[in-house]
Amino acid sequence: MIRLILHNCGLLAVPQLLLSALTVSLLLGYLVAWRRGEIPAGVRPWESTLEPLAGISTTVGLLGSVMGFIVAFGSFQDGRDVARLTRGLAGAYWTTGVGIVTALIAMGGSYVLTVLNRRRVAQ
Repeated sequence: MIRLILHNCGLLAVPQLLLSALTVSLLLGYLVAWRRGEIPAGVRPWESTLEPLAGISTTVGLLGSVMGFIVAFGSFQDGRDVARLTRGLAGAYWTTGVGIVTALIAMGGSYVLTVLNRRRVAQ
């Protein structure tokens, strides 16, 4: 899967994968810390990390889209280079997809942690 992302996301594959790994690592760390009771009730430290990561990953994905569309539409300058067109479109959609999935994981994880924390406060 990683090889497929590296191949299709082009220049932005490494930042996308690093953002994804950081998001999952932080989410798991917060879940473990919450489970152990290391995060006091009412305190939500994940809001200052997971939510900005969601925005950053979406933005990097959209930047990849723009770059991919530039490559795709540049194929018309050189005649109809179908390989370049499809490579550009694939890169555009892959970077957007990886960015959105990373953002969904970050936002969903933040939501779950907030719900769990509210339940702990209500007890």
